[in-house]
Amino acid sequence: MRHLLASLTLATVIAIPAFAAEPEPVDFDMVNRIRDEGFNHSQVMETLEYMTDVIGPRLTGSPALRRANDWTRDKFSEWGLKNAHLEGFEFGRGWSFSKSVVRMVAPREAQLYALPLSWHPGTNGVIRGEAIKAIIKSEKDFEKFKGKLKGKIVLLSDGGKPSIPDKPLFRRLSAEELAKREAFRIPDDEPDRSDRFAKIFHFQPKLYAFLKEEGALAVVRRSPRDAALIEASAYMHKTGESPDIPAVAMSSEDYRRLLRLIEHEQTVELEMEVVARYYDDDPKAYNTIAEIPGRGRNPQVVMAGAHLDSWFVGDGAVDNGVGSAIVMEAARILSALKVKPRRTIRFALWGGEEQGLYGSAAYVQNHFGTRPPPADEEKAKLPSFFWFSDTYPVTTKPEHEKLSVYFNIDNGSGRIRGIYGEGNAAAAPIFERWFTPFHDLAAETITLNKTGGTDHLYFQWVGLPAYQFIQDPLDYGARLHHTQIDTFDHVQAKDAKQAAVILASFLYHAAMREERFPRTPLPHK
Repeated sequence: MRHLLASLTLATVIAIPAFAAEPEPVDFDMVNRIRDEGFNHSQVMETLEYMTDVIGPRLTGSPALRRANDWTRDKFSEWGLKNAHLEGFEFGRGWSFSKSVVRMVAPREAQLYALPLSWHPGTNGVIRGEAIKAIIKSEKDFEKFKGKLKGKIVLLSDGGKPSIPDKPLFRRLSAEELAKREAFRIPDDEPDRSDRFAKIFHFQPKLYAFLKEEGALAVVRRSPRDAALIEASAYMHKTGESPDIPAVAMSSEDYRRLLRLIEHEQTVELEMEVVARYYDDDPKAYNTIAEIPGRGRNPQVVMAGAHLDSWFVGDGAVDNGVGSAIVMEAARILSALKVKPRRTIRFALWGGEEQGLYGSAAYVQNHFGTRPPPADEEKAKLPSFFWFSDTYPVTTKPEHEKLSVYFNIDNGSGRIRGIYGEGNAAAAPIFERWFTPFHDLAAETITLNKTGGTDHLYFQWVGLPAYQFIQDPLDYGARLHHTQIDTFDHVQAKDAKQAAVILASFLYHAAMREERFPRTPLPHK
């Protein structure tokens, strides 16, 4: 980063030597107060513990997420924030499960480890049937299995290859890794990924209709992870589009055993009981919004956000309960210090992130700007996440001018090590100054590279400054992300406190700047 900043500074001096810019101001007295409140009086882990242990997993549309919405709204109000409220967006059905038991009963008895796929029905009691391997990847494969699936439990996945662990499960970013992230990657002309997702999206209903017509009892898929870690994420949440057949994701080790037995011409029988239910009383899901008001009648706004929703197999602690707790803790710190910011500091806890950034997408389009749907009707049926950045023009709304900057937290519980600058060269020297009080906390890396996959994207896609922090990976990707062991035990308390303190300081300084945060050009063809 020092090389990047030196280059930027030299370019500025050469271009306008008589008007060298003053360094970005840092209020070190306020930083001291934020550090004291955040390190010596923290509530971040108490907030997270209630969210994960008491409320539990927060699948979008479920009663649990709505309880979390209500609880976080009330907590913001309790801490003295203003205008705490919920904003709804169209989503579809809610879903939850309370029981999942899968056993092999022939050629021998064995307990199998499996969890239901989200938005799939229960079994309505215990069902029993022969397991059959049926790799069906397109409509062309239907003919091969016609008349063969009645009364069967269908194994839809291949076995994959067992993984060989060759890296530490838990790790922090090294100096070398951080240096690599600083180096700017010049964008390539990336291929359109939406075509592949469109095929999967449109094929799933046809697959389940075929299985139902053929009389299949249930579906089993292999979890994409090894070591008995189960991911059971499915996406058919729209009203009227739910599958008619129960389905589970099974541990890879158990699943491969079943395939080996079948390949050796053993008759494999399974027994399954899944209790699941849908919730159709409200097709909307919700974002929680609260703020610390700025000065004047119509001040500009700075924002911080994290997604409150989670998947359902664990408790959603590192993804992304801790991110929500960090955002809430930053709000609590600033409110406890009775700050009087120039700009309003707004906090958002998003719903629907896991299914395609639904909550932040709706908020951005309702408040800041839109982009037209694609001309291709099939592509337009996809969630907007797959096409929103590719259509033009961007149409802005009045609030677009008022938003100064947005910060997002969604990479697990690892401490903040820096920030992705999203190609904004003017932001780099500002971030460098704001990180100055936190070099002792290992936070100083700034890269102009972009990062994706989370809720800052829609802000960026309508031309607003929006940023995700660089965080230590810990064991987030290695074993926690979207699995049943995503629980409170795996959150690092000191790291969460560090992140909340840095976020609170960034928000304060963004809210107090003389000028609105610098922007890159509005996206255009």
